Amino acid sequence: MPVAPIAPVVEIAGLPARGILVGPLHALLGGPVRVSDSGHGPEATFERTLSVSGQVELSVSTGSGNIHLTHGSDSSIHIHGTVKANESGYEEQVRQVAANPPIEQTGNIVRIGPQQENQENLRHISISYEIEAPAGAILKAATGSGNITDDGIGQQAKLSTGSGNIHATGLRSGFAAQTGSGNIYVEQSGEGEVKAQTGSGDLEVKGVHGALKAQTGSGSIKITGTPSADWKLETGSGNVELWTGSAPLTVDASFGSGGLHTDSEMLTRDSSDHHHISGKLNGGGPLVRIGTGSGEIRIH
Repeated sequence: MPVAPIAPVVEIAGLPARGILVGPLHALLGGPVRVSDSGHGPEATFERTLSVSGQVELSVSTGSGNIHLTHGSDSSIHIHGTVKANESGYEEQVRQVAANPPIEQTGNIVRIGPQQENQENLRHISISYEIEAPAGAILKAATGSGNITDDGIGQQAKLSTGSGNIHATGLRSGFAAQTGSGNIYVEQSGEGEVKAQTGSGDLEVKGVHGALKAQTGSGSIKITGTPSADWKLETGSGNVELWTGSAPLTVDASFGSGGLHTDSEMLTRDSSDHHHISGKLNGGGPLVRIGTGSGEIRIH
C-alpha cells in the first residue's frame, strides 16, 4: 500500500528510498543495501537528508568511528554514514545497521548514533559520519575512539573523544573539547568560555575572547587571544606559549624547570620562590594562571 512521504527522498548505497518521520526516523527501503569487503572487513554506506527550521539541537555519537561536520543549508541536515566491521562474519549485521541507521528526529532535535541501550548490538561495528548541518546548530559530538573534525558547526559545542584528535574551526560562543589521548586544535569565532583538555597531547586554541581552561597531562599549550576573564593553563610536561598582544593581564606562573619569558616588560612582585613568578603586563587585567611541571612559558 503506498505511503505518503513526509521526509525527503533519501538514498542508501546508491538506491533510492523514502523516509517517514514520526518521532524516530524510519526508512522504507527501495532495495537491498550493498555490503563490500576491501580486505579489512565488511562495509556499507547510507545517506539521509532531514528537513529542519529554526534553532537546531544536534547530537552525534558513535562508539568507534570518526565524525566530520561541515556547515551547509540552514534548512536541512545531510548525513553520510559508513558502517564497518573489523572482521568477516558480520556482513548481515553491517547490512542491517546501514539499512536502519540510528537516526532520530523530533522537530528540530536530531540525534545521530546509537543510544546507550543499543550499544550492545554494535559491539563489532563502527560507524563514521560525515554531516552537513546549519552553522548555528547547538552541537554535541562524541566518539569512543576516533577523530572529530568540525568545520564551522555549533553554538555551545561540546566535542569529546576517548582516543583521537579534535580539529575544529569557526566555533561560535563558548565550547568544550576533550580527548583522553590526542591533540586538540580549535579556533573560536565568537565569545564565551572555552574548555580544552587532553590526557596526553598538544593543545592549540586561537581567537579566545573570554574565560579559558586548558589542560594536558603531557604536551605543549599554545593560546592566541585576549583574555576578558580569567585563564587557567596547565601541563604536566611541556611548553606554554601565549600570544596576547597588548591585552592587559595579570600573570601567575609556576614551573618546575625552565622559566618565564615575556616580549613586553612585566612589573613583577618580589618572590623568594624561583619556581613561581607573578606580575602585571600592560597595566594588569584578568588573571592568567600558568603551570608546567617541566617546560618554558613564553608570552608574546
